[in-house]
Amino acid sequence: MSTGPIEFPIEGLSDGSVRLRLIAEADLAAIVAACQDPEIARWTHVPDPYTDADARHWSDEQDRLRREGSELHLLVVEDDTDRLLGAIGLTVDAGEGRGVLGYWVAAEARGSGVASRAVRLLASWALDELELGRVQLNVEPENEASLRVAESTGFTRE
Repeated sequence: MSTGPIEFPIEGLSDGSVRLRLIAEADLAAIVAACQDPEIARWTHVPDPYTDADARHWSDEQDRLRREGSELHLLVVEDDTDRLLGAIGLTVDAGEGRGVLGYWVAAEARGSGVASRAVRLLASWALDELELGRVQLNVEPENEASLRVAESTGFTRE
């Protein structure tokens, strides 16, 4: 695996229902609105409260991290409408040949399979295109919804 920029397809990745794509300026307001949900802050490292400045910083930072080849942060959107459903990220440890996935799902999209679809898409892409030897999810043991996503997508508890 190269340690250069992570080359993500311009059109994103899609399974016909959800699409993973890079973050754009026009997405920032929807990201701020979704991240007002206390459940997102509870299970992730998203600041609480989440502000416009936080969204701007995340957008700028994710672009830098993608260019350096260490992380890839994407939005999960509805494939036909581009409506924000959540976000997913991959932290890459090229030296170890592995990646770690993390994600959040907007409140109104929970329970609809969005997280499982996004995890499958990004994990498959990371294994195939980045040629990682391992992709893992780090899930808090109390986060039952994420434990179900891990199980439904073929991850094994360690």
